[in-house]
Amino acid sequence: MICQICDFKGEGKSFSNHLKSAHKISSKDYTKKYLRSDYKGCLKCGVETRYVAFDFKKYCKNCAGIAMSNGGKKGGKAESWNKGKTKETDFRVKGMSGESNSFWGKKHKEETKNRISMTKQLGSVEVLERIMKRSKDFEILTPINEYFSRQRQYLDFKCKKCSFVCKKTLQAFERGSLCPKCYPISKSKSEIEVFEYVKSLGFNDAVSGDRNIIKPKEIDISLKQSNFGIEFNGLYWHSDVVDSAKKEDLLNKTILCKDEGIKLMHIFSDEWEFKSDICKSMIKNRLGICSKIWARKCKIVDLDKKEFDRFMNKNHISGSVNSSIRLGLVYDEEIVTAIGFRKPRQKKWKDYYEISRFASLQNHVVVGGLSKLIKTFLSRFNVKIMTYADRRFGEGLGYEKAGFKLIGNTGIDYWYSDGIQRFDRFIVKADKELSEREKAAMMSLYKVWGCGSNIWILE
Repeated sequence: MICQICDFKGEGKSFSNHLKSAHKISSKDYTKKYLRSDYKGCLKCGVETRYVAFDFKKYCKNCAGIAMSNGGKKGGKAESWNKGKTKETDFRVKGMSGESNSFWGKKHKEETKNRISMTKQLGSVEVLERIMKRSKDFEILTPINEYFSRQRQYLDFKCKKCSFVCKKTLQAFERGSLCPKCYPISKSKSEIEVFEYVKSLGFNDAVSGDRNIIKPKEIDISLKQSNFGIEFNGLYWHSDVVDSAKKEDLLNKTILCKDEGIKLMHIFSDEWEFKSDICKSMIKNRLGICSKIWARKCKIVDLDKKEFDRFMNKNHISGSVNSSIRLGLVYDEEIVTAIGFRKPRQKKWKDYYEISRFASLQNHVVVGGLSKLIKTFLSRFNVKIMTYADRRFGEGLGYEKAGFKLIGNTGIDYWYSDGIQRFDRFIVKADKELSEREKAAMMSLYKVWGCGSNIWILE
């Protein structure tokens, strides 16, 4: 199905989610406006009928009898052929049960069975056409002339990536069944995309579902030679709806990996869905393959709010945020890194300025950029600085190189989610009548836990 608003292509739930997140419209309202603009309700009485799969029923429940009597394409399911009668009360079948039935004890001959089977069997040309649609992924080894059933026969397919031979029905093959060796069971499509992206960067040592580093726990994607790992977190499966113990899951894995010398990066499914370019840049940065720009070759500029917001929304995983002081480094007439400062929300930091955002241009590292910006800020304002480093992406060791001191962490943080994306926890606030949990339930939102942040200060 193609979205008539923006040309997005999708089916079923993914299409509904797209309408909700991208255009803030329900699938029902979209159907009324774009697919069924001629819809006027029940054909009999005009009452709105039941909405099902981007369409509406022709008749309401009170007029369903009309649909039954019309039957088939004219209205709906045809009326029951026996009109509620049983074998005992219907003269058409009365006395025909058991041995009195003329078909009692009879069955099709093998010749008849074969003839029936042949009428349902796909021709060799059509089988080949269906297989060729996935010729980039698999090669069929079973001779076409041996094919006899789409659902009951297992055919041999050879994976073109790893040469593993697997057995699949033609039906499963058509529906997109993957190679079990390349894509172990229980991996989501998005997680597989992240894995494929890492391998496309030339890191062929990447392992999917590695259980050898922090046994018995699994690292979704590990690169042991690079001391790096990626955990892909679906919003639903890492929420308190599934298990309250999930609260500590992300942080525990981060600490276990740290003990083994592995720097673990967490990616939420909504980040990969809506900000995959930034996620890819962050992966490249941690693997040390981003382009380098030297801060000494850049000039310092003050950024207005629009410039700062535009840069952060394009390059920072959390987007922009209000900042009272905004600085940037420019190289070849382009902003390559930016930093924002503000007064902290918490009173205990009233004598400090907080680094609200810091980011570099996608796929680039500005060597010495943070230090140069910090020095410029301190030359203008004789103040102390503090900041938070989200442990989902690292410990914030870049601040240590800039002279900051680690003094602790915030503990585990959380967001609220509707299953499609996350929202700041402050979207749900308790009042005199309802608790935060009750309000979240009323809004159909649930908690998704993070790793918390390290706290760094510069005095």
